[in-house]
Amino acid sequence: MVHLSTRRHSHLFALVLGAIATALPAQAQQAGFDALEDFDYWADLCRLQASAEAYEDALTACEQALALEPEDPDTWARHSGILVNLETYPDAIASANRALTFDPENSLAIAYQCVAYTALGENELALDHCNNALRVNGSWGSENPALAWFYRGEILAQAGQHELALVAYERTLLLEPEDSKTLVRQCEANVALERSLSALRTCEAALAGNGNWGGLGTDVGPALAWTYQGQAYTQLNRYDEAIFAYDQAIALDPNNALTWVSQGYLFDLLRRDPEALVSYSRAVAIKADSSQGLLGQCTLLNRQGVYEEALAACDAAMDGDGDFGPRTLAKAWNERSIALTGAGQYDEALASINRAVGIEPDYVAAHNHKATIFWYLGRYGEALVANQQALTLDEDYARGWCTRGVILRAMGQTQQALTAYDQGLTLNPFREWAWTNRSVILWQMADYDAALASAERAILLDEDSVFAWYNKAAALSGMGEYQGAIAAYDQVLTFDATYAYALTGRGIAWARLDNTAAALADLQAALALNPEDTLAQETLTALTPAPE
Repeated sequence: MVHLSTRRHSHLFALVLGAIATALPAQAQQAGFDALEDFDYWADLCRLQASAEAYEDALTACEQALALEPEDPDTWARHSGILVNLETYPDAIASANRALTFDPENSLAIAYQCVAYTALGENELALDHCNNALRVNGSWGSENPALAWFYRGEILAQAGQHELALVAYERTLLLEPEDSKTLVRQCEANVALERSLSALRTCEAALAGNGNWGGLGTDVGPALAWTYQGQAYTQLNRYDEAIFAYDQAIALDPNNALTWVSQGYLFDLLRRDPEALVSYSRAVAIKADSSQGLLGQCTLLNRQGVYEEALAACDAAMDGDGDFGPRTLAKAWNERSIALTGAGQYDEALASINRAVGIEPDYVAAHNHKATIFWYLGRYGEALVANQQALTLDEDYARGWCTRGVILRAMGQTQQALTAYDQGLTLNPFREWAWTNRSVILWQMADYDAALASAERAILLDEDSVFAWYNKAAALSGMGEYQGAIAAYDQVLTFDATYAYALTGRGIAWARLDNTAAALADLQAALALNPEDTLAQETLTALTPAPE
């Protein structure tokens, strides 16, 4: 049972017993003493001020009317609606209950209870009241059943029942055909159902509608219509139009976290990582518990190799508001596992990835990452099993085939590893690291021409790849093209002056060209960085004259 607050409870019922407040609105002071005892005057004043959204004054007028006729159900119902607008939801429910005491079929009072329970998060109870208001279909006062139909849609949408929500919104629009807020919610439901073209139509209709965006705890605004348009354009891969829509939304309302996370997701898809991170960070600055924004941060920080910060963001996402948008809780566990893997915490990473596949057994990327963790742990048989699970779920999963190549190479199955890489690169030829790893396998097979070609494909995709340039240098050395190899090693060392193996390789190339001084300098520098480099040690020994 919902009770009035102590202050409101005593105030209301003092009025019901006949006590009239001494602080009257200006209209009453001008109307003369007769107005003080005129119920119709106060009831009309309550209605007019509520229509003008002067809710505090409307509340005072309503309470004056109720002091004169404390058993009038329509005034109690209107009083309930005013309290809803003032976000005093328990009091609103109590006022509606008073209306129903005198008129059990007052649909407006029941509908306001539905609205108040929705605002309090009591969705099951709210839905019962909205359904009851529509079933009774009694007195609606100055409202109509559109109120109950709209909130029925709101509740069903929050429960993820978007098909039923659309039905409720359609019924609302039969009564109020151009209601902007209903059209926006219809657009939102269509986006959730991935009916992108329908979503675009309804969002455009909302922007062209009657401009009624808010009221009774709902304030959607035209910015939200642009945001949902952006989401629909993203679903249709119409990215330029999506960017434009988000820019419009942000211009209208720069403090809407949903708009920023939606824009971040789009930039994420486009691999515009710096812009995506800015958008996600802006969302989190506005709404600190935004699971979407925090998960976006985690994903991008993982991509940048900033694993400790990524882990903190993922943990915060799972403790956040629980709204992961187009992603899921399983995605959060997967990204958390990636962060732990990057930090070398493999057992914890395995526990997290098991949570991901437990939530979504068909999560292909999670099964594949599980294989990667087993590879790090040297448990190659288990790695192959997890990888096979990913490829069974999706045989065209390019990353899965490349992961298979990594595992098979570690097991010494070189030809099978090459076949796996070829399959992955056939499905997606734009993975720099896959071409780089394929180059290593071909170098091990002494197919230096093919190794060089693979390394150069990798460099075309990422001209700053240290490993691709190193592989190019190694392949050129294998071909006996030592001047070219030295130039490639120079490029590696431009990117990373502490890359010891590149110094060793360049030292050997100098030795092959009989430039002993340069070779000795590189080999000594390599051993200063990595004293365990046996190849550098052996080559240095061979170049150093034996003492007489």
